Amino acid sequence: MKGLRAIAKSLTGSLNRVYHKHERVVGFSFFVTGILWDALTLRRIDNLVDNLILIGYLVALTAVILLDIRLKTRNLKIPRIQNSDLFLRGVTQFLLGALLSAYVIFYARSIAWATHFAFWIVLVLGLVVNEFLTRRLSSFTAQLLLLFFCSSTMLAYLLPVAAKFMSLGLFRSAVGISLIWCLAVFAVGFKAGRVKRRLFGPPEVWALVASGLLLDVGYRSNWIPPVPLSVQEGGVYNLVVRDGDSFRVEWETRHRGFLAPGYAKTFYRHQDEPIYCFTSVFAPTSLEERLYHVWQRFDVVSGKWISTDRIGYQMTGGRQDGYRGTSLKRNVMEGKWRVLVETEDHRILTRIPFTIVDRQEEVVTWRKAELH
Repeated sequence: MKGLRAIAKSLTGSLNRVYHKHERVVGFSFFVTGILWDALTLRRIDNLVDNLILIGYLVALTAVILLDIRLKTRNLKIPRIQNSDLFLRGVTQFLLGALLSAYVIFYARSIAWATHFAFWIVLVLGLVVNEFLTRRLSSFTAQLLLLFFCSSTMLAYLLPVAAKFMSLGLFRSAVGISLIWCLAVFAVGFKAGRVKRRLFGPPEVWALVASGLLLDVGYRSNWIPPVPLSVQEGGVYNLVVRDGDSFRVEWETRHRGFLAPGYAKTFYRHQDEPIYCFTSVFAPTSLEERLYHVWQRFDVVSGKWISTDRIGYQMTGGRQDGYRGTSLKRNVMEGKWRVLVETEDHRILTRIPFTIVDRQEEVVTWRKAELH
């Protein structure tokens, strides 16, 4: 037994020296491993196994932070673990990389880029910062904020998946549960002496509360995408016809091959023919939501988008290729247009921009597609 302990101690020492010498390389390896693992294993945002794995990552991240508190306050009297405390940074990088990359994948599917781009950039920056995790970034305050961001971002889509509906109250519940979770970790750190006393109270608590308020403002301002909904298909067409379990769409374009757009980005108007909007929106199984196609025209005089129609339909989730919805509009004017796909509480899923012009000549190519 003593021989095995000596070998283990020698191996631990050797690994510590290698880690010190190649810390950036090892950290980057953990970072990339976490991303690749998610890319290979993640399936659907409502998949039970995927979500249980991500919950496991979050619990493990919390455990690592608590263990780090014990190590740095020298309350843990196990030399083999104390000598391995530097490896906690690598484990933290792997867990953060796995969680943040999962969020990048899930949230990117729900993003209307013009509205939610800033939030997606925050997720990507979180991935990049995680790769350069240093002692300064692994401070107790940074650990609490990272844990809060990861837990609230996860619960923001897990609660609607479980409740089968979406609302501001559910989002605030996600933020509140995450805040309580992190304050419990803070209490452990406070008791262990990791928190410095300040005149106006612990800065960690103020940072957590400020982060929670910022997320609430971001959600109400439509900066955060409406997960777990995501648009699979979306466009405007000259014709949309249901054919069994699929839809046949047709549109005109002056382009051919790879240059041809996937829908009528330039709609060539002819007399009073209608223009159709088709969308396919994925939602978790049994989640119900009322969606709307909001038709908007850009007014050159005022420089603003003017809503002309808001056409709604009830959606039930669960279909792998998304729930299909259509709307049509007649008597359209020339100019810039767009269709907003949004929820009952005006949460924008995507924007479909297009331009309407009069058809002057028959030099267009008809394109057809079958959407499932």
